[in-house]
Formats: sequence, structure tokens, C-alpha cells
Amino acid sequence: MWRRAYSLLLALAIPWALWRLGRVSLRQTGQREATRERLGYIEPQSSGTYWIHAASLGEVQVAFNLIHSLRQKDPDLPVVLTTFTATGKAQAQEVLPPAIPVYLLPLDHPFAVARFLNRLKPRIGVVIETEIWPNLARACFDRAIPLALVNAHMSGKTVRRYARFAGLFSPVFQHLSLILVQNEVQREHFIRLGANPARVRVCGNLKYEMSVSAAVEERGQALRTGLFPGSPVWIAGSTREGEDAWILEAQLAVRIALPEAILVLAPRHPDRASDILDAARVRNLQVARQSQGERPAQGGVLLLDTIGELNAFYAAGDAAFVGGSLVPLGGHNPLEPILHRAPVVMGPYLDNVRDIAMRLTEADALDIVRNAPELARAIVKLLANPMKRAERVQRGLDAALASREAMACTLQALEELEPFLK
Repeated sequence: MWRRAYSLLLALAIPWALWRLGRVSLRQTGQREATRERLGYIEPQSSGTYWIHAASLGEVQVAFNLIHSLRQKDPDLPVVLTTFTATGKAQAQEVLPPAIPVYLLPLDHPFAVARFLNRLKPRIGVVIETEIWPNLARACFDRAIPLALVNAHMSGKTVRRYARFAGLFSPVFQHLSLILVQNEVQREHFIRLGANPARVRVCGNLKYEMSVSAAVEERGQALRTGLFPGSPVWIAGSTREGEDAWILEAQLAVRIALPEAILVLAPRHPDRASDILDAARVRNLQVARQSQGERPAQGGVLLLDTIGELNAFYAAGDAAFVGGSLVPLGGHNPLEPILHRAPVVMGPYLDNVRDIAMRLTEADALDIVRNAPELARAIVKLLANPMKRAERVQRGLDAALASREAMACTLQALEELEPFLK
């Protein structure tokens, strides 16, 4: 009954959903969304496709590493990646080999899902982290397609939200073939929601398995030489609405101590660029736009309003603030800048990266700040002291390397689930 009501409401909402998703895609990527993909119309694939789903930008990097590891075992493995957001699709197309198709996930209506699976013909589905779609999960179960969650996690708030709609979501968790979680707390969350305890395993966090691309490092060095010669640079990456004003205020304070310091501000969603420009101009900060090929002034701001360049700018910078953490959104991955040798500062809202943040804090490799003055002080200390930066980065790298067991555990569990990989 719950799923029928859900499907009916979704059917009524399809025109609005297509319009809304298309509008968001146009704002964020400058391109109209592939509406046909949202209705399940993808290119027909050969039977036995290994299907991996990564909701958005953060999950795409995990998917990239998982695909690389799978193809080390089987170079000819036919892989298809789906994303839910247009920005995730754009990022995936940037980092994945052209031979790996990337599509948008269809809307969760039974007809769209059936059309999608008929054309995809997957032998297994692997969902990165936790994006739950009831009709898609049920269709995979009915077709005997193993469906696994890997690197799965959810906050206590998310658990309570799913629990309120137990009639809709409990069958989904019961039907999942495998759930690989990051820690014991997460295991208890999924079991509480109805998952079979025998199918829920702790494998650790795949975000520790991130690797550094030589091409990205080279691009970072070129950016450093071309845009910031002789200037200290800090990156505010994946910032969210409500954080930008504080970051710009911090830049005003940073340049009092270090007049040549440049801020690279990279919003999670580039469609907010005009609002950020207005906020910077109100504060008399000079702003250059990466999308226009402009060069930042000393003491000014470079607005990174493009997709797919953040890691290269981390490699070009001296220190980094990772966003989604000064506002209650749970924070983004602090390992990305650390792997590119930029020490990290974050806000106090860290639910999405609690395990990583705890290990980095214990290793004295992460500063936690609560407002613009604290952010400015932390950044100035890092920019003014190259030795402190290097020590902080090394402690962060050591903490990350000591925690790299998740990929081997994940691959073994998937092999047990999906015998074709043996």
C-alpha cells in the first residue's frame, strides 16, 4: 500500500520533477538535462553490465576508485555509472575513461525503472553510500539482480526520517543483498531500519582510499605558476549557502595580516556565483571568475565557478577550508585537500564525515572553527608557517594511510555476492 501511494504521487509529480531537474541542470552546468534518461531511455547495454550508482560529486570520486580496483581484477569488465545530479554526471564524464557510459538515474516510477533495467541488463547494482529508491530496489529484487550499498552511512536524523516511513522503506532494506557500512554505529542504524543483520558488514570508509592523479598535480602546479606567483593562497572548497559571507569576512581579516593572500572560493553549486559576486563586491573585494579566464588580484578572490577543477586548485593552494561544515549540512570530505598537501580547516558540523574528522583531529591534522574570526586566525597561522603546514599535512596523510582497509573488504564482499568476478 505504501509503495502504491508513493508511486501514484510520483506519477503526478513527474512533469514538475522533470521541469525542476532541468532548470537546476541548466543553472549548474549550463546544459539542459537529458530528460529521456530520467524516463529510463538509455543506450541498450550488453547483458552482464556491472552497474554502479553515485548520487553526486562526493560519491563520484569513490566510484572512480572502486571502478579502478574492479578493473584491475578484470580489465574487460563492462561498467556503467549513473548519477542523480547533473553536476555529478559532468564530473564523472571528466574523470572516467570515455568507454564507460555515464547516465542520469531515472525517476523512481515503475515504468521508468523497468525501461532503465531492460536496457541496462545489469548483473549487479552497487550504490555508493546511501541513496534509497523504493521502486528501483523492488524491481532489482523481483528480477534477482543483487543490489548492494557500499560505504553506506546515515546520520541519526536520517534514521529517524526513514523510521517515520517504515512501511515504505523497511521492505527496501530487507531486500538489499548486501550493505557495507563504515562502522558499528552505522551497522546498528541499518539493522534498526529492517536490514537483515547477516547482510550488514563493517568495511570502513572508502574515502580513505582516494588516490592522487599525476595529471591533477601537474594542473595544480600550472595554476600556481600562472595565477598565484609569489602569493599565499587558501581554498574554500565545496562551500554551501550561508557560508560564503563568513568566508569573505575571513578573507578581509586574512589580508590584514597577509596583504597578498588570495582566496579561491569554490561553491558546491556554481549557479550561486552571482550571489557570491554581489556579497564580495559589497565588501569591496576584487573578484575574478575562473569561467571567464580572469586572473585574481593580490589580496582578492578567485571565484571557481566551474566544475571538475577543485582538486587541481587544492594542489595549487597552501591551505584549505572544506565547506558544508559552518552550516548544519554535515561537511564534505577533508581528505581531498590533504591528499593534495593542503592542510585543512572545517566548521563544527561534521555528521557526514564524523569518522574521518575524528581521526584527523586525534592526529592534530584538522582545525575546527565556528565563525569568521576563528577561520581567519586558523588560515593565517597556516599561510604564515610553511613548516607547520607540512607537518599538519604529513600527520593527515599518515592518519589516512593507517585507515586504508575498506577497498579490500569491499571487493571481497562483492566477489562473494557476485560470483562472476571470481
